[in-house]
Amino acid sequence: MSAVSDSRHSERGFTLIEVLMALTIFALIAALSYGALGIAGNGFRTLSEVRDVQEKSGWVGRQLRSDVAYISAQVSPRQPPGDAQHAPLVISNDNRGASEFDQLWLLVGEPGQPGISEVHYYIDEDKGHLMRESRLLWARDSVKPLRWDLGEASSCSVEALGRDGRWQQDWKIQGPFVWPRALRVRIHYHQGNSDGREWYLPLQYGVDL
Repeated sequence: MSAVSDSRHSERGFTLIEVLMALTIFALIAALSYGALGIAGNGFRTLSEVRDVQEKSGWVGRQLRSDVAYISAQVSPRQPPGDAQHAPLVISNDNRGASEFDQLWLLVGEPGQPGISEVHYYIDEDKGHLMRESRLLWARDSVKPLRWDLGEASSCSVEALGRDGRWQQDWKIQGPFVWPRALRVRIHYHQGNSDGREWYLPLQYGVDL
């Protein structure tokens, strides 16, 4: 009789309290695991965003250096004397407090192109992206420029180092064109943040063409 009683006791299932406790512990473990995964996921997304910004900014720097390396002082016979629109380098300043929307034009002998290209850097304010456009200087007006999206940007500042050693926010033709000694380009990627990149780009000596 005692053996039968022990067998029945060993076959007894879990009580309701034990089941509820097990479910509570499982729910707690699941909640903690989900929270940890959420934090890790946010961290991975942040790292991915930082990596994307670094890759794009690195590409912007390489493209700027390439354009400056192939900048052209060649004057076409079709170019009117003192034509500011087709100067080798033009900077237009547009300062709006915390953000700047400067524009940069360069005449560049791009590799693989049959002539001189006019390259234009600017921020597309509708997209909030830095853009680069390239168009052969003497192409027909109906020819659309090639356009590259260089990624998100909230501010673009361009300055030229003059012969007097001072940085200037505008560089336009006023008489014979004079080369600046260098360019300084600053790009910020998020408005109000300190994140951004800066490039110093040496040019020719600063002599008259």
